[in-house]
Amino acid sequence: MNRAMSIATADLSQIFARKIAEKQLQLPTMPGTAAEVMNLCQQDDTDAKKLSEVVHNDQTIASQVLRVANSAAYAGQVPVTSLQQAVSRLGLQLITEIATAVSVRGRMFGNPACAELLEELWKHSVLTGFFTKEIARMRRRNVDTAFMGGLLHDIGKAVLLDSVDRIVGKRALRIRVEDLQGAVREQYCSAGKMLAEEWQLPDQIREAIVHHQNWGDAPKYQDLAMTVCLADGVANYLVPNSHGDPVDLETLQRLPVLEKLNMYADQLDELVAMRERAELVTEGLA
Repeated sequence: MNRAMSIATADLSQIFARKIAEKQLQLPTMPGTAAEVMNLCQQDDTDAKKLSEVVHNDQTIASQVLRVANSAAYAGQVPVTSLQQAVSRLGLQLITEIATAVSVRGRMFGNPACAELLEELWKHSVLTGFFTKEIARMRRRNVDTAFMGGLLHDIGKAVLLDSVDRIVGKRALRIRVEDLQGAVREQYCSAGKMLAEEWQLPDQIREAIVHHQNWGDAPKYQDLAMTVCLADGVANYLVPNSHGDPVDLETLQRLPVLEKLNMYADQLDELVAMRERAELVTEGLA
């Protein structure tokens, strides 16, 4: 490869760091429909009719909600044919998750220059969201923000991958995959924090994005950061991917976060046994 056309990990990492420090990353705006859906779901008087009316205004989200409602993960005896039926079947919380997931994917997972990496990252993000929610449920914690914390934990990687060709120009197409991923790993938490601030995400989600690996540094919402950390480990163990470190069963069983969360071996086994269900959910949102 022509040396002039190649960018090493350290060089690319410095470019990313400079763009982040100077706030020159081109960030997508907060998805309007998703924001409206999240706002509605926090209101006590929201019902299926109100939510279906909002979702109906965005045909991309509307069609995805209907598809997910009829997917293998959620399908009932009778297919749903209307948004109101879908909202009634899936519930307000799940509709919020679907709407946000569809919006986020559409905004930051579509760069053809990194299509395979982004597709792999998306599947891992959905899997981590699934297990974050299940761990929270298992521990009888608030599940309302759990899925979102897991889904968005690696969002900084998506920000950088989706914009890499704009950041470094056409040379981005000649970057070795391992160099690109190395640079992304070094800077994704900072990029994720920048997006979380831009979107004004709840503080607990911001901390999960920034501190899911170094959860001991989370200033206020350490519990969610730890939950995301464990979910990330379970997802990496069940479905290995190039974005995370390889995790074998012994490594998973010895994660320090298990003890901090007061999780037992049988609970970890229960999570691992959810693989088929988790993959169905991921396929539904693919």
